[in-house]
Amino acid sequence: MKFKLLASALIAAVASFSSISAEKESAFTYTGLYKSLKTSKQSEFSQLKLNFLLLETGAPRLCPTEKVTLGDGEHKYEVLRGEDGALLLPLDKSLKKDHAAIRFSTAANVTCHLSMQIKVAGFELETLSGVKLNLWFNQFEALYSTLAGWPGRYFMPQVTALVLSFDKDTEIIFGDAANKKVLVTSHKKLVITHEEIEQLKQSKKAVFNANLVSVLPTLSK
Repeated sequence: MKFKLLASALIAAVASFSSISAEKESAFTYTGLYKSLKTSKQSEFSQLKLNFLLLETGAPRLCPTEKVTLGDGEHKYEVLRGEDGALLLPLDKSLKKDHAAIRFSTAANVTCHLSMQIKVAGFELETLSGVKLNLWFNQFEALYSTLAGWPGRYFMPQVTALVLSFDKDTEIIFGDAANKKVLVTSHKKLVITHEEIEQLKQSKKAVFNANLVSVLPTLSK
C-alpha cells in the first residue's frame, strides 16, 4: 500500500514538473517601447496609430500565449489586447524609470517576437480622398524617419506605397467627371504607389461602395 502511494506521488510530481518545464517565460523591456510610443503621440503624427504585437516567430499568426503582463518587480498588471492582437500599452514614464518588463509564457518549443505596426488611425477611415492619401503617406515617411533617428534614417527602408484593405471588393473613383480616375481592388485590397498618390493628391473625395478597414504602408526591401 505504501509503495502504491509513493508511486502515485512520484507520478504526480513528474507530471507536475513536465507541465512546468513544458512552458517558458519570455520578457521584453518597456523602456525601448516607451520612446516609440511617445514619439507616435506627437501632433504631427495624429492620423497614425502605432501598435506593438506579439507574433509567433516563423509563422504568420499571433503569439499563442494566454496572458501578457507588465511589471516593475513590485507591481504587475495584465496587458489587454485589442481585437487585432495589439498590446494596449500605457504611455507611463514611471514604468520606464522603474525598468518595467513585458512578460508572457508559451510552450517550450514556441518562440515569439515583438513586432511594431504603424497604420492609419481608425477615425481617419470614414472618408477617403487623394488629399488624405498624400497626408497619410507623408506622415508614414516622417514617423519612420523620426523613429529611426540619425544616422539610422539613411539606412531604413523607404515607404513605397499604401495598402488599403476593404470589407469587400469595390471600385474607387477619384476626381470629378472631367478628371476621373478609377481604381479597382483585388482580393479586397488596393495597393497605391507613391507615384499614383502624387497624381491623386489634389482629389478631395473618393467614391466607393465598401468599408475601408485599414491602411498600412509598404516598405522597400
